Amino acid sequence: MPHGVSRNVPAMANVFSDADGKNERCCWLRRSLFALVLFSASYFAYFSFFSGDDAVRHCPFCEPPSASVVAVAAAARSPTTLAHIVFVIGASNATWVKRRVYTSLWWRLGAMRGHVWLDDEPSGQWQPSWPPYRVLKPDEPRFGKEHAAAARMARAVAEAFEAAEAGREGDGEVRWLVMGDDDTVFFPENLVAVLDKYDHREMYYVGSTSESVGQNVVHSYSMAFGGGGYAISYPAAAALARIMDGCLDRYNEFYGSDHRVQACLAELGVPLTTEPGFHQLDLKGHVYGLLAAHPVAPLVSLHHLDRLNPISPN
Repeated sequence: MPHGVSRNVPAMANVFSDADGKNERCCWLRRSLFALVLFSASYFAYFSFFSGDDAVRHCPFCEPPSASVVAVAAAARSPTTLAHIVFVIGASNATWVKRRVYTSLWWRLGAMRGHVWLDDEPSGQWQPSWPPYRVLKPDEPRFGKEHAAAARMARAVAEAFEAAEAGREGDGEVRWLVMGDDDTVFFPENLVAVLDKYDHREMYYVGSTSESVGQNVVHSYSMAFGGGGYAISYPAAAALARIMDGCLDRYNEFYGSDHRVQACLAELGVPLTTEPGFHQLDLKGHVYGLLAAHPVAPLVSLHHLDRLNPISPN
């Protein structure tokens, strides 16, 4: 019996030792959690009370920026307006004759910048109320007859940037290039409101996919459809212009200019930022239900209106 007890003593000691270790670990864990909660609460309270004080956000050992640097930064953060946008309207002589009425619905002479990009000199007189035009002919020897038209319109994006960079788009800062077709109807105030949400100094590609699953499957779920319009920030346009020529050769087999632009921007690491207000409208018949169930977002554009039933009775 005494021999049996002496054998069990070490086992009992191990039990008590394990229990003490678990208690110590639990106490340590509780103390750590309490310290973490206390620190988080203090941090939150500090910045809640002092968030308006710029002194807490500045490096105390750094020299303050000069007045000119502050002024430039403030100017760069000013609200985006129509004057900051250059429109790139894709057209041809054949389509402009039939579709120019759509551009006339939203174009504001003297308040907007941009051009209609034609494939040749217009045959008739160009009306002063229309946007000015530029000619960019399709390069059939390089891209082939089947793909030259799409390559031409993708190249127009780079040409528009180069014109803005050279000061040929008038005075004033250019923040965004906005692409659309000659049958795209933009809502200018809503377009400005959407673009103003984004920092134009960063690389952005803003637009939307098609409402048709068929078109998205054929083309891409990551591409802004050109008929609905899309916007490229100035830094993204600068990077795009640098690689455009080689990019057009790499993706010459693609169907449209918008697909080419998306592929080139993907190479640059610029993904699509989807805004539901851009509408390609690859639908048939009535679209009243689609528009009535529109997301709580500005209506930026409509497309293919000549293929749809009237939206309103009148």
